[in-house]
Amino acid sequence: MRGIQLAVFFAIIVQSMSSFAQYEVTSRVRENLNYTTVLNRFGIDDLREGILRSWKHGLNPRAYWTEQMEYTYKSGGNRERNLRPQANQALLKLLKDVSIGSVDPQTVSNDIKFVQKTFFTPQQLQVLAIAAVSADTFIDKVAPQNAPYRAVKDALEALFPTCVNNEWKEIVPPNVALRLYSRNPVIPEVKKRMAILGYKFKNMDDLFDADLQNAVVDIQWGMRINPDGIISPKGKVWAFLSVPCLERVTQLQIDMEKMRWFPQYFENRYIFVNLAMSYFNLIDESNPDWQRVMSFRTVNGRPARKSPTMRDQIVKVIINPFWIVPPTIFWEDKVNDLRNLTKPQIAEYFDSHRYEAWTGDFRKRIDPTTIDWAGISAGRGGADINIRQLPHLGNALGVLKFDLTNPFSIYLHDTNQRELFNEPFRQLSSGCIRLEKPLDLAEYLLEDTPWDRQTISSMMARPGEVMSKSTEIPVPKSKITTVYTVYLTSMMSSDGVVRFVDDIYGQNAAIRDRLRGLF
Repeated sequence: MRGIQLAVFFAIIVQSMSSFAQYEVTSRVRENLNYTTVLNRFGIDDLREGILRSWKHGLNPRAYWTEQMEYTYKSGGNRERNLRPQANQALLKLLKDVSIGSVDPQTVSNDIKFVQKTFFTPQQLQVLAIAAVSADTFIDKVAPQNAPYRAVKDALEALFPTCVNNEWKEIVPPNVALRLYSRNPVIPEVKKRMAILGYKFKNMDDLFDADLQNAVVDIQWGMRINPDGIISPKGKVWAFLSVPCLERVTQLQIDMEKMRWFPQYFENRYIFVNLAMSYFNLIDESNPDWQRVMSFRTVNGRPARKSPTMRDQIVKVIINPFWIVPPTIFWEDKVNDLRNLTKPQIAEYFDSHRYEAWTGDFRKRIDPTTIDWAGISAGRGGADINIRQLPHLGNALGVLKFDLTNPFSIYLHDTNQRELFNEPFRQLSSGCIRLEKPLDLAEYLLEDTPWDRQTISSMMARPGEVMSKSTEIPVPKSKITTVYTVYLTSMMSSDGVVRFVDDIYGQNAAIRDRLRGLF
């Protein structure tokens, strides 16, 4: 750790775990020996230094290199005999934790659709060890290499030393509002805090200038509140600034753990949706001479109907999609809307929304006024009924849908509520992900086909037009794109700013309770 003495580092870190969990003995002696052979490549000094630098991957070194091991190390004697077995076990446990995580994702929440990855075999680990010049770089190679993980790791590397060096100081808020052109002795401290987060200031004086206002507005957007650029007494911006340094570091540790559930490397073309910050990013590095990036806002699942954390693929573009009401919305929303309506009101409800009622197998259309909606609400029937919305501009999916392969009825789509993209709080859907610029994505996916932007647009429903069918276009094999969705509450953005948002899904608390090596 640059400029930080080991003694200071050990003093500042939160108390180590009460006892170091012994590495589980493998049932296959040969495999254990193979791992041992790999780890024996690194000298004790090198191995110790690598473990002590594991903080940059969001791991507490004291959870691996214990005080007893440090005592043995400093006591001299035959380190190979007295320390090597424990040191190898500690490094192997650390490598597993940094690679696949110490938290089983299936124990966290049912909206996380991952199983814990398989750790490297000794043979795979040997390849990485040969390419490493030190235990530190070996750990770096075993850790995830995907861009979102690196974005959170960069944030932690920027912030954690400020905790250790006591640069992140408590700010005592004044009893007055701070706004553009106001002056206050606390403003330099506010600017210092925001500069740590990566915001840029031309002056660090006591003037609330345009740079500070822009930073406050950015933080308010991240806090999902309508921005006014004012720091109000006892307001949410002060609450944001009052979060202790190590608590922010813990938030980063938790988000790094989430990214360990994902593949170590992402494809050269992929979509990444940050569900916590409601943003879509498409990265295409398939052409080494031309990296393509597409970014825009999303609307995704509200806390009661979370968008899942998962990996999937876009396989089809649908112009003018039908919307088949998903089971959750059918039972919790539509049945509740219909159960107390009269027959004329039911007919008006279906006509005004362009809904149709069908049997569960879609072989027979049903007159919705003949259905006992009150009985369905009371639990009598309804399992063999579907509600389908005809394609038109008012369709819940808008005029473009992007089919994925998952069995959860989760997909990407346009929307008939485009005004929601202007809102800071965009966790509003029933689980699917609404896209601010769906036509841009459709054009990208189909650019190697006759379906150019003009042709796609010409097929979309016009105002007042109700379509009788959809147009389904398979994505060419060369353009089938992987989609990653994850609830990341912190990361360093491309502008160098470390951003944090509140965890309204409740994932972080569940992970924190299970995560090994918290600071």
